[in-house]
Amino acid sequence: MSNSTDSNGGFGDRLRQARVARGINQTELAAKTGLQPSAIGHFEKERRKPSFANIRALAKALSVTSDYLLGRTSDMAGATTAFRGEENLSDDDREHIQMMIDLMNQRKSGR
Repeated sequence: MSNSTDSNGGFGDRLRQARVARGINQTELAAKTGLQPSAIGHFEKERRKPSFANIRALAKALSVTSDYLLGRTSDMAGATTAFRGEENLSDDDREHIQMMIDLMNQRKSGR
């Protein structure tokens, strides 16, 4: 699945659209996510691909879903914490849980 051919753009376009929709600049987004402003610029220009943990941080900071940023949905609706206490989990724990969710969804859809 190629996100760059999506009618709403690839990851970089979606990241920029969400950032602009929230009225923040790259430096402010970087501060909210603990990333460098240059990293935000690289992601928006698709010169670098973010890690899963960075995608989660960006989605959370922008109140969008990771699926929106990844081009899996066209809905920029705000994301909420999926599970009670999720904010107390490490990035590795969140990544592990997301992998389990993805595997369950793949099994359900027969992929």
